Amino acid sequence: MPGTPQSYHLADLLDYHEGQIASRSLKKRFGTKLPVTLLALAQGETISAEESPLIKIIQVLEGQLEVTSETDSWLLNAGDCLPLPVNYRHSLKAVTNCKILQTENEPTIKE
Repeated sequence: MPGTPQSYHLADLLDYHEGQIASRSLKKRFGTKLPVTLLALAQGETISAEESPLIKIIQVLEGQLEVTSETDSWLLNAGDCLPLPVNYRHSLKAVTNCKILQTENEPTIKE
C-alpha cells in the first residue's frame, strides 16, 4: 500500500545563497524516474546555454527569470511556465532573486 501523499510549498524547500545557484533534486522525494529540480538563483546569477534530450518545463515560483535562446527571449514572473522542446538550447538569468521548478519529460510518440 502506497504511503500517504504529502503537500509541499516548493519555494520553502530551498534558500537563496548570495552569488550562487542552489539546487535540489526532487526526483527521489516525488518518486519519479525523470528529473524534477528546484532551483534558487540569486539576482544576476545565470545558467549558461544548455539543452536536454527531454522536454523541459520551467515554472517560476517566485521572482523574475529571463530565458533566452538564439532566436527568442522570455521574461517570466511568478506563476509563469515555459515548456521547451527537445534539444532546445537556452540560457537562464535571474532578473531578481527567483526560484524555479524545472521538470523534464519524454516527448509523446506521434503515430
